[in-house]
Amino acid sequence: MRFEQKLQEKPEGLEQISKQFEEYSDLKDISFKDFILESWNFNKLKKMSTSEIIEKLKSMNVDFEIERFKEQAQNYISAIQLAEDHYYTQNFQAQGKDEDFIWLAIIELWKRIIPEKYNMEMIDDLIQDGYDDIENQNYKDGMEKWEKAWNIIVSIVPSHIKSVTDADKFIPVLTQCIFNWCQDFEMELANAALEDASFHQKRIKYCQDFRRFFPYSDKSIIKNMLKAEAESRAELGILKQ
Repeated sequence: MRFEQKLQEKPEGLEQISKQFEEYSDLKDISFKDFILESWNFNKLKKMSTSEIIEKLKSMNVDFEIERFKEQAQNYISAIQLAEDHYYTQNFQAQGKDEDFIWLAIIELWKRIIPEKYNMEMIDDLIQDGYDDIENQNYKDGMEKWEKAWNIIVSIVPSHIKSVTDADKFIPVLTQCIFNWCQDFEMELANAALEDASFHQKRIKYCQDFRRFFPYSDKSIIKNMLKAEAESRAELGILKQ
């Protein structure tokens, strides 16, 4: 979905890929460009009001009520799973790409109606948006998003889970697994600290928190976190007590 959304935001890229698709595809009756432009994505839903989203669901014969939705969400940490269990099981009427509207709508409505209840999709958005910021050398915003993602992860993952591998099993639907991302977070904090020394303190705290929440993680990760903390302490001239 992010791929389609980025293509919609970059017409020149869409035009190029569309030509390549038409050149090599035997399905000449399908316009890749039109398919992408007509597809639903998060940006399109963000431009809709809450009432417009709900009315669109109702027009598809999807029964949605805000209070019932709030109750349903209390038992979930994934908006997509909630959509699968309670909305795709209805006798909805959707043609073609409209079927995607349902799960996109549930994700967007969750953000608006119960933003204080965190879910997996919020984590994924923050992580992927953070990668985009870092790619554009915007470390400040990227690290801010990743710090939020980390805080949500440790608030969602049950306290009995003590390794990042088991955390991945509990939150299995992320675009980037926590095992890899947690190491990227440490490294990018180090890169951010090259421009702003205050990130050394954030790096120290993150490494300490990681070892506290996931002490039984892979030994190589724990070792790297200890090393990273020591490096930042040295840069700040802090002796470990």
